[in-house]
Amino acid sequence: MVHPLSLAVVAGDAVALVLLFMAAVTSARLVTGWSPGAPTRRQLLLERRSEASSIQGRWAFWAFLLSSLVLVIAVAAVLPPIVPGAMCGTGVIEATGGLANRALALRLLALALLGVWQLTDRLGRAAPISPLGTLPARLLLLVTPVATVAALDTASAMSSLDVSTPVDCCAVVFDQVSSVVEATRTWGLSDGVWTWLAVTLGALLLPVALWTGARRGRLATSLLALLALAWVPVAAVAMVRVFSAYHYGVLHHHCPWCLFLAEHHLVGYPVFGALLVVLLDGVGVSLAARLGRSAPGLAERASDRVRRGAGRVALAVCVFGLLTAVPALVWRLRFGVWMS
Repeated sequence: MVHPLSLAVVAGDAVALVLLFMAAVTSARLVTGWSPGAPTRRQLLLERRSEASSIQGRWAFWAFLLSSLVLVIAVAAVLPPIVPGAMCGTGVIEATGGLANRALALRLLALALLGVWQLTDRLGRAAPISPLGTLPARLLLLVTPVATVAALDTASAMSSLDVSTPVDCCAVVFDQVSSVVEATRTWGLSDGVWTWLAVTLGALLLPVALWTGARRGRLATSLLALLALAWVPVAAVAMVRVFSAYHYGVLHHHCPWCLFLAEHHLVGYPVFGALLVVLLDGVGVSLAARLGRSAPGLAERASDRVRRGAGRVALAVCVFGLLTAVPALVWRLRFGVWMS
């Protein structure tokens, strides 16, 4: 461990895993022995332990989320000065041999699964006898190994961080720009196409989110989920390939980690945080609506969850739009041209 924040990440993961393992043991007992309404001593004991596992799972979610945020802060702003040649998080990722990329991806998957579990658990506890049965317990058993692998991958990435060998970091991004075509295309699409896709899907997503919050119907929730899944990756590519230039003040610097630096006003945190909210709440709204339809006793609680989730999606889209459009418009007003 080359920095106290590395130890903080590992400690946070350890706390989350201990809580998850405790909740998973109870979940395994619930899956095999749950008998709702049975006036037996075993059932009463399982109900009490079920409440305890719900609390443990929620605390595990927040502990894992906090340690993930600390990991991003460490990679983006704290560890680069320790790695020779690193100017931002790109150099830190390179110094781990790419292990940090896999760890971050697994952490995102674990957080998404924990979010799904938390949604089903909260909905299930809205009724005296949960109509969802053992679904939350089965989901928690699915989440636990994914979170365990993510935590182990993170510890492996931190322990493999090479602080003696210089890295290329962002300089390699500029070196790879050998032609205009190479610099302005991703997956065969030009930067202009990515921009218009992001703008068009975002312009559709905002009114659909508002419509979903007002109507909360099956069509609205399904359309919101599909648009969220389509818009988030497109918006992320457009941000890195096009709109980041207005924050950096230079072209062809396609580095997402530099957006997390203080010299660029830490804009990466709200930008990518907004995308994460759209992704999780967009899918969560559809899931809540489906659970509400499958279990009539949860209809009112699920409808409230849809309304709140759709509102958060609309707010997140507005935040992303402001943080990408305002710098571009300011540049256009100052210099009379777009950066392209």
